[in-house]
Amino acid sequence: MKLSTRIGIVAFTLGSCVLAAVLQIREASHDSPPASFELFETVQTHLLALRAQHYQQAYLQVSGQSTEHGSLEAFVESARGSFPAVRQALRWEFGMVTDTEAGSDLEVRFFLPGGHSLLGVFSVVRENRAWKIDHFRHTTPTEARSLTGLRL
Repeated sequence: MKLSTRIGIVAFTLGSCVLAAVLQIREASHDSPPASFELFETVQTHLLALRAQHYQQAYLQVSGQSTEHGSLEAFVESARGSFPAVRQALRWEFGMVTDTEAGSDLEVRFFLPGGHSLLGVFSVVRENRAWKIDHFRHTTPTEARSLTGLRL
């Protein structure tokens, strides 16, 4: 093999490695805002698992920061106490998505029997190329009304 062919192969290999490294660094540092449907899908999977009492599947949707504070058993106890509206809700609607420094907040309104609703906010963060639920907070039940925002 000619020397120029060898140099060409080495140059092409090194160039490919440099390009791959640049693309990897660019992808890791580029935090684009999430598409709404990605957040809806993450929260929907979590809510359906909680409703069906498949706590291990719901636990997989929770961020690493939340899971390091407790085991699956602690999560199950917390979910049973914190999410009765999910099991009682006739339906839920996704509302506005608000971008934050850590990730995004997604409003969800749970429609309860008796004409009341509960507004909850799921904080969602990006972990290992997937969206995970970091924490949930909710308000007290109020008279039912729909949220503004995208309907699917």
